[in-house]
Amino acid sequence: MAITYTLHNSLYINLTNRCLMACTYCIKYKWKGKFYGQNLRLSAEPSAQDVIKEIKDPKKFDEIIFCGYGEPLIRLEVLKEVAAWVHSRGGRVRINTSGHANVFHKRNILPELKGLVDAISISLNASSPQQYNRLNRPKKKTNAFKETIAFIAECKKYIPSVTVSAVSLPGVDVATVRTIVKKLGVAFRQRPYLD
Repeated sequence: MAITYTLHNSLYINLTNRCLMACTYCIKYKWKGKFYGQNLRLSAEPSAQDVIKEIKDPKKFDEIIFCGYGEPLIRLEVLKEVAAWVHSRGGRVRINTSGHANVFHKRNILPELKGLVDAISISLNASSPQQYNRLNRPKKKTNAFKETIAFIAECKKYIPSVTVSAVSLPGVDVATVRTIVKKLGVAFRQRPYLD
């Protein structure tokens, strides 16, 4: 069970296996819980202290990234505690998310991340509500695409670096996703499809 794993001089934090989506392309299912030799299936969700013990020195890494086989913002309080600790020791924090945290928590959680999170990457992966629901299979389908767009727009007020990503999937109009992202005034990143 890996709470943390390294990739490209960044340390990734696996806070939970719970997710707000069941994406058709998710490697969690295809790779049977493994990620480049690491078992990311958690038998128990780690506490903030468990995570901090594994980080040790955040300055050794380019970034501390909350991204595992679940939605890290489900564990908002633990994430905030760890992020505050990382910042207090000169580290940089990024979150990879589906953008459904406000729906999950039934409030705007982004003001709580101001000063704790340096960068956020939101997976959009679709250019329309229908495509979004078909590919990403959000647990709450009603307005899921619209809610994600609203979350992206709101992120700009609180987090210095906002990036929206799309996986290169057959049938995804990446050019249209890029246009949507450009209108939102944030960065875009095309991610490879892992199989």
